[in-house]
Amino acid sequence: MKPNFIYIGTGKAGSTWLFEALQWHPDVYVTEVKETNFFDLNLHRGLAWYEAFFADTQAHAVGEIAHRYLRHPEVARRILDALGPTRCITVFRRPEDYALSWYLFSRRNGRFDGTPDAWVEQFFEHDSVRYMSLLRPFLEAMGRENIFVGCFDDLHDAPGMFFSEVCRFLDVAPLDLPPRLLGRSNAAASPRSSALALLVNRVSGYLKTRGGQRLIAVVKRQPLVQALLYKPLLPVERPGFSADSRELIRTIAEPELRALDSAVGTRLTERWYGHCGTAAA
Repeated sequence: MKPNFIYIGTGKAGSTWLFEALQWHPDVYVTEVKETNFFDLNLHRGLAWYEAFFADTQAHAVGEIAHRYLRHPEVARRILDALGPTRCITVFRRPEDYALSWYLFSRRNGRFDGTPDAWVEQFFEHDSVRYMSLLRPFLEAMGRENIFVGCFDDLHDAPGMFFSEVCRFLDVAPLDLPPRLLGRSNAAASPRSSALALLVNRVSGYLKTRGGQRLIAVVKRQPLVQALLYKPLLPVERPGFSADSRELIRTIAEPELRALDSAVGTRLTERWYGHCGTAAA
């Protein structure tokens, strides 16, 4: 069995929630692991290794959640060559909020212990919010009809309606979500020990390139492990960027948003910044 859809990105935009929601749907199969890393890290293992993740299903919609793929332009052609035209799901988040979520994730994993603005200066990757440039290889490889572009605000504010849109895209029946899926997944947290969190993150990264995806999935699903490593970040504890950092991120992202709106018919520029996108793609 080969997948007929893939969530390609971005990260920090509800991918864990979508993974859990799609796992719940009876007509959808997603891999037991979130991220096989086949098309970015494990292509050398061969297509049979990848197909083994989908061996036990006859579901109508079969796919994986792989938010790293959007960051690698060569992945679009690799997917096309291996699977043919494949439905791709992507969700974009307001760039400043997306960057802040990555900052919090860096803190959680023990990779950075400074202020948000220091993180922007030292570690913020400008290409991560150039949304049109990220999506363009997939549009060119798969065609517009095979690309679902979602907005994180919709997922956050109306998860049931958002999930129905995803179901229609995948050609499965829209179903009412159970209560447990109407809340947040993978909420922001801080490490109980930065050194231990960093070690776990590095081991996870090592295993991703060594075919250890199933082991990663088993460990991450253990509530006790998560409770030992992390503590929830209360709303009053959430830091924020300065006005200068937010303006820098917006300056990088906004031209790409206008191009994205023009290319795929979204209205993200207007939604986030109050005016319509008109730039050519």
